[in-house]
Amino acid sequence: MRVVIVTPNEADRALSVGFLRDEGIDIEAYPGMAELAQQVGPGVGCIVLVEEALAAPELEIFHVALAMQPPWSDMPLLVIGAQGSSLSALVESVFPLSGNVTILQRPLHPLSLISAVKVALRARQRQYQIRDLIAEREQAVRHRDEFLAMLAHELRNPLAPIRNAVHLLGSLDVADPRFHKWREMIGKQTRHITRLVDDLLDVSRLELGKVELRRQRVDLNEAIAGAVEACVPVTGDHRHAVTVRTAAEPLVVDADPVRLEQAIGNLIVNAAKFTPAGGQIVVEASREGSRGVIAVSDTGVGIRPGMLETIFDLFAQSDVTIARSEGGLGIGLTLVKRLVELHGGTVSASSPGIGKGSRFEARLPLVETQAAHRRGARPSIAAKPKRVLIAEDGEDTRESLGMLVTTWNHQVVYATTGPDAVRMAREEHPDVALIDIGLPGFDGYAVAREIRGEGTRWARDVRLIALTGYGQASDRTRALEAGFDVHLLKPVDPVELELVLAA
Repeated sequence: MRVVIVTPNEADRALSVGFLRDEGIDIEAYPGMAELAQQVGPGVGCIVLVEEALAAPELEIFHVALAMQPPWSDMPLLVIGAQGSSLSALVESVFPLSGNVTILQRPLHPLSLISAVKVALRARQRQYQIRDLIAEREQAVRHRDEFLAMLAHELRNPLAPIRNAVHLLGSLDVADPRFHKWREMIGKQTRHITRLVDDLLDVSRLELGKVELRRQRVDLNEAIAGAVEACVPVTGDHRHAVTVRTAAEPLVVDADPVRLEQAIGNLIVNAAKFTPAGGQIVVEASREGSRGVIAVSDTGVGIRPGMLETIFDLFAQSDVTIARSEGGLGIGLTLVKRLVELHGGTVSASSPGIGKGSRFEARLPLVETQAAHRRGARPSIAAKPKRVLIAEDGEDTRESLGMLVTTWNHQVVYATTGPDAVRMAREEHPDVALIDIGLPGFDGYAVAREIRGEGTRWARDVRLIALTGYGQASDRTRALEAGFDVHLLKPVDPVELELVLAA
C-alpha cells in the first residue's frame, strides 16, 4: 500500500517523502487537492494533508471521491496543522462524514509522523481484510443459492410424478382401508418435502431482497382463516384442537395475501410440531392501537428461556424430542420473521417455560378501515375438452401428467424433446401445451420462441404453460419473455393445473 501526501510547500514534500521512504514506505506527493481526488482508491493506505491544502477550491472534488468509497472502506486521513490553530473545528467542518481522521500538530517530529502513518496503514490493512472477507462471503452466498436452486430442481422433478400418482390413486374405487391410509401417508410426506424445498428457497430470496410483495388490502381475520384451513392436513394429523378467534372488526393491512398466509401458516405448523397429539392451538386476531396482532399459542413443550433470543435465527432448532421427531430444517420461524418485517411489522415469542406452551405474536401496521379484498368463489372447473400437448422427457412425469389430463376429458399428445415438441405443435395445433423447461435437444424457452415465431393465428392463440423445477423470480420472468402464458412450479398441484387448463 502507498501513502499519499498533499502539501503546497515543496520543502515539506521533500522532507516527508524522505522520512517515509527511509522506513520502506511507498509514498507519492502532490501539491494540491485536484491531483489527490484521483488517488482515493485501491492501493492507497492513508492520505496525509497539511492545513494549507484544505482551503483549496478542489476540496469538493475530494469529498465526492471519499463519498464514492465502497461500504467497507474508511480512508485514514492524517491532517497536519499549526500548534494553537482551531484545527479540530476545521477538520469537523471539512470532513463531517469521516470518522477516521487523525490530527497532528507542528512542530512535528519525524518519528511521530512515521508512527502515525504506520498505525494508519495497519488500520487500512484491516479494512482490506474485511473487503476480502465480504467478497468471500458474497461468493459463498452465490454458490449456496446456485446449489439450492439446483437441489430444488432435482427434488421437484421426482416429486412431480409422485404427486400426480397420489392424486390419481384417489380416483380408484378401492375398499381396503389400508390403501387409503397409505395413499394419505404418501401424500402428506410429499407435501412436507415440497414445503421444505419452498422454504429453503424463500429464505435465500429474502436474504437477498429478491422477494417482491404484491400488496393489496387484506383483512387479518380472512388471512387467519385461510392459513388455518391450509394447515388442516398438519393439525388434523396430530389431532390438535384448533381454536380461531377473529376480531369483531375488520383489521385491514396493506400486505401480500399469499406471503401473509405463508407467515401465519408457518406459525401454525410450528405450533403443531411442538405440541403433542391432542393438544390445543389457538389462533387469534386483535387490535393494539394502530397495529393488528396475530397470535398463535399452544399447549406444547414450551421454549427454554435461553432460546427465546435466538428462536428466529436461521437453522435454530429446539433439542426437544418431539421437535426432532417431526423433522424440519429450522427455517420456518426465520421465514416468519423476515416476511413480517418485510411488511413493516415485528414478531416476538414468549413462553412460561418447558412444558408450559408458547405464544408467538406478529404485529402489522393497520391501514384506514375499508373493505378488504374479498376472494371470489372458486371458479368452476368444468371446461370444454381441449387438445393438450405434453412435452416432458421424464417418463414417469410424462405418463402421470398425461393420466391426470385425460381424467379431465382432455385429449393428449406427447413429445419428449425440444425439436419433437415444435414438430408436434406444428402438426397437431394443440389448444394448450405443457412444456418442460429442461428438454433435450433444445430447452422449453426455445420451444416457446419457435412456436410464437410461426406468425399464424394458432401460434398466437395456443396457451403455453411452462413446467419447471426452477422457481426463482428470474426463471418466471424468462419464461414470460420467451412467450409462455403461465409459469408453473413442479410438483404442480393437480387442482391448480385443472383450473389452468380450464381457463
